[in-house]
Amino acid sequence: MTAWQSGGAPKVLKETTLASGTRITLYTGKPAWDTNRTYAWAQVRFGTGVTEGRVWLRAQENWGDGINITTTLEHPRSYRDTTGTTGMFQYSTMAPRGAYANSACVTDGVERGCVASYGAEVAPVGPCEGWCSDADPDAIPASDWSYVDRPDYDRAELPSGAFVQKVDGRLKQGTYLGWAEGELPAGGRMWLEAWQGEGRWGQVYTEFTPAGASRTSTGSTRAYSWLPELRACVSDTTGTQCTKDEDTSATEPTQAPCATLPCTDIDPASVTEWMPNYEPDVVEDARIYLGGRLKIYQGRPAWDPHHMYYWGEAELPPGRDDASATLMKHASGGADSRKTRPEPLPGARLTASGTTKMVALDPLSDAEIAGLVVDGKKWAFATHQDDNIYQTSTEGPIGPCAPGQACEGVAPGSVTTWASVATDWTTATLPSGARVALAGSRPQWSVTDYYAWAHTDAQGVTAWLEDKSPGGSYEKVADADTMKATNGRSVRACLSDGTTTKCTAPLG
Repeated sequence: MTAWQSGGAPKVLKETTLASGTRITLYTGKPAWDTNRTYAWAQVRFGTGVTEGRVWLRAQENWGDGINITTTLEHPRSYRDTTGTTGMFQYSTMAPRGAYANSACVTDGVERGCVASYGAEVAPVGPCEGWCSDADPDAIPASDWSYVDRPDYDRAELPSGAFVQKVDGRLKQGTYLGWAEGELPAGGRMWLEAWQGEGRWGQVYTEFTPAGASRTSTGSTRAYSWLPELRACVSDTTGTQCTKDEDTSATEPTQAPCATLPCTDIDPASVTEWMPNYEPDVVEDARIYLGGRLKIYQGRPAWDPHHMYYWGEAELPPGRDDASATLMKHASGGADSRKTRPEPLPGARLTASGTTKMVALDPLSDAEIAGLVVDGKKWAFATHQDDNIYQTSTEGPIGPCAPGQACEGVAPGSVTTWASVATDWTTATLPSGARVALAGSRPQWSVTDYYAWAHTDAQGVTAWLEDKSPGGSYEKVADADTMKATNGRSVRACLSDGTTTKCTAPLG
């Protein structure tokens, strides 16, 4: 940036330094090209010898009544692993739409420092935070434990030689942890179950831990500090066994409507009994204003204590062949092209009002549930991920291709409205002074895809966009000023005058 509004030049909002010499500074400023908003960004300088450093931006919102929501930005310019500056994002979370940043964090692998307008905090990078909702027991140094206990009575074995051991431990900081570990010579899985009450054991699920944290196919599960009644289970082709708990009287699960769990093609109305505390509940609501709607339900049938099931209930305008509602899944890291694009679930698409069949998501798949509803005029998309404690839904107009698909061959100049300001991410310059920019953003009509493109104003040169192929080499994916859906990390813009070629540095 070279031009700022009067009185809007960059100023330091807050900064802090780690013991390694790593320093993070949070700035705000008002660029000349936007007269209505203040922007924030972070600058980091990693200390000598830091090899596991990372800086990232966050948005913090105070909802009142002690509820504070912290969201990590997922954007190619919102984080970096080397010394330098992140991209600029809107500072105020009260703006009607866009990506916001009003705090930032940095880690050097030993400490983590976070800065915001109200202060700065530096803390050791420990095995877990707060109540240790989940921790990696293998990553905790032996010196941090007061004790680790592996009693014989908390061990279960299978004819194949596979076994699972429930382990209890206490950290010197005072936290008690429980987890499962074992060996699976013939494949299979091991997992933790928590006492559900009413005679039921069931898979550990919470809003605050990854869905697959209590299951594993190798090594050990994550460790939990707030579940006093746990048992460990192991399963492969030779059978299933769980450790015993003499203090609880368990009820056998009801007969499942299929031979192998999870069941498929099950009507939710046919389920007569649900696990305690996991009765059907609306977790997301993709809703178009004065248009279509898709409510996403979540529940755990009593006949399957190991999987969470989802289904959709759609309300679509009658008589339209361009209306639909689709249940989807995506990687937990994000519901867009910067991670893994959402994909429709088999048999979970409706073209008229009604209810889909139930779909189970494998906890080890790292998948999150989402839903897309289209009423012919607009679309709405909702996803249930991370620590959502309220329903969220985004809405947009129909674009040049079907909602949810990546459009090809679209010129950025044809986009009338962007979800956030389209900016140059980075540039490269030839010795002649000719310059190419790697630009990108998300059009308002795009459900989840971020687009990048190469742009130059120079004459007598050729510009294009490249991205990494599965083999690791760079390949041309688009001509100049042609948008391409991308994760933004490895994409680069290139420029050639016939003799010399220059490309922008990848953002990842």
